[in-house]
Amino acid sequence: MSNSMKKRTAHARKAYSGEVYEAALAGIPNDRTHGLDSCTPGQRKMNALLALGLFNRGEQGAPPAKWMLSTLTWYTITVSPRWNHLVFITDAPDNVTRYLVPHGDSTPRLPGMRLRAIHDYRTYALEHVPTGARLVVSSRSDGKTHGERESSHFDFRTLDDPLDPVEERQLADVPPMGDAAQTLLAGMAVRMSMTDPRGRWATGNWYWDPLRREDGRGRDDDSDPRRRLWGAGNEWEAQWTGLPYTEDVAAALTDPVIGISGARLTKSKQAYEVTLGDSILKIRV
Repeated sequence: MSNSMKKRTAHARKAYSGEVYEAALAGIPNDRTHGLDSCTPGQRKMNALLALGLFNRGEQGAPPAKWMLSTLTWYTITVSPRWNHLVFITDAPDNVTRYLVPHGDSTPRLPGMRLRAIHDYRTYALEHVPTGARLVVSSRSDGKTHGERESSHFDFRTLDDPLDPVEERQLADVPPMGDAAQTLLAGMAVRMSMTDPRGRWATGNWYWDPLRREDGRGRDDDSDPRRRLWGAGNEWEAQWTGLPYTEDVAAALTDPVIGISGARLTKSKQAYEVTLGDSILKIRV
């Protein structure tokens, strides 16, 4: 892809994602796409695991609800996917990191996530040991890492800490999923903070409606939403209360500009069905 085309694609991407131009440009690959779903296999798997943690909550949630990652959807996070790492841009990187990396002896977080380094501008570089994938949490709008500072005064688990039996069991509880299914689930995670510039849909970090619609559906005053995202193999299903609108998540995954390449959307009375290859994600109405 030429530099001029990359620049145009970056401008189109940031119109949806809320990234600054520099962050969007860093995520544009050479395959003529927006780059949201272009990543290494390990990165795709970690992003799918993130989705399971983010979108399971409450008694009706699947086992990953116990990871407590759903709390992150109450933070303002701009998601900036790159080829070999994912970036969370937020004004509260310290708190966000504490919900991602296990610390102490028994705090549940994303199983296998570890702190690699702490950089200037409150930027945390993380690594998910089971997949080899990386995640950066930063207050920098471009998500770049600069410098490095001592991290010994933090109690985050680091790469020197092996997985403990609890983490191994949590990961073993996750059913196997095919590549296309991973892409669908990962697609939910990387699109959790998007707004269509034409005002047709918005995911709004799953706690508010950027479009401020007043039709009585999906109000943002649900302080204790219930969420479930679960399945196995090539069949997965999502259901939740509160925001975002179910049709908005389906639209984000299949949008002609920013959606998953090759994903198709159909609707029945009970669900929006997003299919990719031989995999399906049913979003219950």
